[in-house]
Amino acid sequence: MHLIQGSIDTSTVLLTSTLGAIAIGVACGGVRRQISGKQMPALLGMTGLVFLAQMLNFSTGMGFSCHLIGASLLAMMFGPFAAMLSMASILTLQLCFLSDGSWHTLGANFLSMGVAAPWVAYALLRWTRGRSQGEPNPRALAGPAGPALAALAAFGSVMAAALSIYLMVESPLWGMVSMAIVWGLMEAAIATLACILLVPRETRSYTSVESSSRIALRPLILIACVALCLLPYSSQVPDGLEYQLARLATETK
Repeated sequence: MHLIQGSIDTSTVLLTSTLGAIAIGVACGGVRRQISGKQMPALLGMTGLVFLAQMLNFSTGMGFSCHLIGASLLAMMFGPFAAMLSMASILTLQLCFLSDGSWHTLGANFLSMGVAAPWVAYALLRWTRGRSQGEPNPRALAGPAGPALAALAAFGSVMAAALSIYLMVESPLWGMVSMAIVWGLMEAAIATLACILLVPRETRSYTSVESSSRIALRPLILIACVALCLLPYSSQVPDGLEYQLARLATETK
């Protein structure tokens, strides 16, 4: 869900770049209070997994493909500030090494996938579990309701990202909403599976934040290996946002 060169005007580029830089500064200050040093290996591992998973596109059979955004998982497991920094790193690496997006739209892409998406996921987590049980760590996803909660937050994060992009580009609302619904359902399914595989059952018995911030390492490595094996079979169909922008360009002509 990357905006490409020329998809937003100059004033929007300046505004989103400025807001993105401010958001990074806020995240750097907030993450110090949200995670500890012992959580960094798990955060780096999840960041790497999301980076890898975003390279794998799935065809929807509707003329466009989807890929995991992953901001909701990062936000629910480590908090919105850590998710912001992880998504900023992912988007920058994708731009530098994979040419996804552009420097002009990096701020806009970060605001949609790195700010709107994780914060909406985190807000849904706090709303559904309550303030005392909605702290950002895997323990919040433990229990019978964990997978359903992960699915709800993932769906909401995609809708938030799509809505934020709609506000930046002149795209038909229904086209963006319909694309986001399909994308959100795919994201919810992946988030549910990730919650089942990555959240150890024993986290429900933990009482400390540091202890409850563990994720299952072996399934994470297994998922990464499976994603690597599937990369050659990634769909070459344009993703949902590219599809909508192409339709908009055609209609404009």
